[in-house]
Amino acid sequence: MHTAGTMRTSTAMAAAMTVLALLLMSCGGDGSATLPSPSGSDTVGLPSRTGSLEGPTRSASRSESVPEVTSGSAAPTSSSSPVEEPQTTSSTDGSSVPSWAWWLLAGLGLLGAALATILVVRGRRRHAWDADLQEAEQEARWFAQELLPALEQAGSADEVAGGWRVAAGRVTLIEDRLTGMSSAAPDEARARRARVLRDAVRAARQAMEARLVARDPSTLARDLTAIAAQLSATVGVPAGSR
Repeated sequence: MHTAGTMRTSTAMAAAMTVLALLLMSCGGDGSATLPSPSGSDTVGLPSRTGSLEGPTRSASRSESVPEVTSGSAAPTSSSSPVEEPQTTSSTDGSSVPSWAWWLLAGLGLLGAALATILVVRGRRRHAWDADLQEAEQEARWFAQELLPALEQAGSADEVAGGWRVAAGRVTLIEDRLTGMSSAAPDEARARRARVLRDAVRAARQAMEARLVARDPSTLARDLTAIAAQLSATVGVPAGSR
């Protein structure tokens, strides 16, 4: 059986060779001329197919390379934006206060300085006025507690009149000084105090001049005592009542 199979195989191969020889002979040429034509046609066809395939491949590769560049450029942008955010935040923090607020603060500062200056000037003015009032009160006390008692001790009306002529100018100055102080007082309470003291000095002066005109020796001493007591009461008004 093995010999029979081998014989069949040999017979088939011989038949195939015979057919191939017949085909070559039927083409009318040698094998070298006929083989290049099918291989040449295949060679011409293959480059065109390869070119058509390579074209999309290259365009695809280019189209893919563009997104890569774009994505690469986008990546630094996204990475740089967090770096710029703190700068924007700092500039926002610095410009969060509007310009009119700074002008308002400057105006308030100037207003405060002006008010402080006014208060200082007024304080000095009050202090100077109070010092003048104390001097005027001392003069009024001199009139009530020294001059009038000295005139009361005089022996006659002529002596009283002579002593008054010497001191009358000083008394008039006290009155005039208090009149000016009442006009220049820093407040109404001080002006009222100056007017009350001036009116008391004026009343004592006018009463003294009236007694000298009458020149009644029996009542002169008593009248001088009453004038001095009334003026002393006005001069002795406590400072808190001003």
